[in-house]
Amino acid sequence: MTFPRETAEQARRRILEMCQDHIRSVLDALREACILINAYQNGDENLVLQHYASVMGHVEKAWDVKRAIMREVAEFGELLIARDDFINLSAEINEIADYCGGVAYRMTELAKRRWKVPDAILKEVGSLAEASLNALLRLREVILALSYSTAKVMELALEVESSEKTVDSIHRKADLKIISSRMKLPVLLLIREVVEFLEDIADNAENAADIARIIAMTT
Repeated sequence: MTFPRETAEQARRRILEMCQDHIRSVLDALREACILINAYQNGDENLVLQHYASVMGHVEKAWDVKRAIMREVAEFGELLIARDDFINLSAEINEIADYCGGVAYRMTELAKRRWKVPDAILKEVGSLAEASLNALLRLREVILALSYSTAKVMELALEVESSEKTVDSIHRKADLKIISSRMKLPVLLLIREVVEFLEDIADNAENAADIARIIAMTT
C-alpha cells in the first residue's frame, strides 16, 4: 500500500509536536526537582513534599506522552522514514524523566528522615542540578529546531555537548567531596546517587541530541 507524501509529512509533524510535549514535561519535572533541592537546603520539609508530588506528576505525564508517541509510530509503521529514531529519541527523553523522579525521591527521603548533608556538598549538588537543567534546555531547543531547520539542529546539538561537559566537570568535583566526607553511610549513598542521576540526565540529553541529528538528516 502506498501512502501519499502529504500523509507522511503530517504524521512526522504530529510526532514532532508530541516530542516537543515530551521534552516540555521532562523539563518541568527537572525544574521542580531543582526547587525541591533548594527547599531541602532551606530545611523546608513541607515544600520538599509539595514539589516531590509535582515532580512525580510531570514524570507520569511524560510516560503518557511516550505511550502516545509509541502508538502513533506503530500506527504509521513503515510510513515514517525515521521511525526507529523517533522511538529512540522518546526513550532517551523518558529516561531523563525517571532520573528526575529518582532525584526527587532520594532528596525527599533525606528530608523526611531529617538526615543532614553538609552545606558545601549541597552547594555542589545545587550547581550540578542547574547545569543539568541548562543541558536539558539546550536539548529542548534542538527538538524545537527539528520542525524547521536541519542546520539549526546541528548547531544547537553542539551546545548540548558543551553543556554536558560542564556537568561532567561539576559532577567530578561533587563526587570527590562526597566520598571524602564524613557523612553517615546511608546519607552518603543517597546523595551520591542524586549526583549520579543528575549527571545521567546530561548524558541522556547528549544522546537525545545525537538522535535528533540523525532525524534531521534523514527526514
